[in-house]
Amino acid sequence: MIFTIFYILISVIFTTLNFLAVFILYIFVRPFGKKKSIIISHSISKFWARGLMKMAFIKFDLENEENYDSKKVYLLTPNHQSAFDIFCCFCIFKGLYAFVSKDVYGKVPMVSFGMRTANYILVKRGTVGAAKSIEDIEERLNDKTSVVLYPEGTRSKTGEINMPKRGILRVSEKCPDIPILPVVIYGTKDIMKARSFKINPFGKIKVRFLKPFYFKDIEGDENSKLKYWHDIMTENYNDLKNEK
Repeated sequence: MIFTIFYILISVIFTTLNFLAVFILYIFVRPFGKKKSIIISHSISKFWARGLMKMAFIKFDLENEENYDSKKVYLLTPNHQSAFDIFCCFCIFKGLYAFVSKDVYGKVPMVSFGMRTANYILVKRGTVGAAKSIEDIEERLNDKTSVVLYPEGTRSKTGEINMPKRGILRVSEKCPDIPILPVVIYGTKDIMKARSFKINPFGKIKVRFLKPFYFKDIEGDENSKLKYWHDIMTENYNDLKNEK
């Protein structure tokens, strides 16, 4: 518990300093173009997340990196177990990409400013909000920017892979030629469990990049397509869990 308190205190200071960096650089860079300000904000966000991982002494074990070409545009679809999944994604994904996140984070001033300047997507509840989010995702993908989307919609309480929400199919329908890249993450729940503030340092996160696919190539109805994602994720998640 002592480490958790110390980590939170250092994280608050580190986060504040990064926010100030984004704010100051945004003021100077924004007049020269929106794209440049997005790149600056995104780069600082990656630096911030990687710093938080290093402060918790976390190591990574990446598998099948050949399935991920950072020069291509993907709908990146990792599983979601812990708040540390977000930091993990900043560490494993390269180049420019946009996160899809719950609108609740948009109510936190520093976080909201950082996410909006980095051109990330905040999902509002309700039919109208969901439709707008899908439009925003489509816009980013068409603009040659990969999008990080957690298909399960929320963190898994058990750590097991949940069935994905239908939103991923709506996005795929809008952008049928954008490949889906399933990414299996194992170990973040051991560092920080869902709905817990306790942090266990010196952990190891295993990441496996699966082969990209297109939902339009998967036979069957919507349930079959969602089950396909769930099944390949579950199989590989259990495989990582059973590795020594």
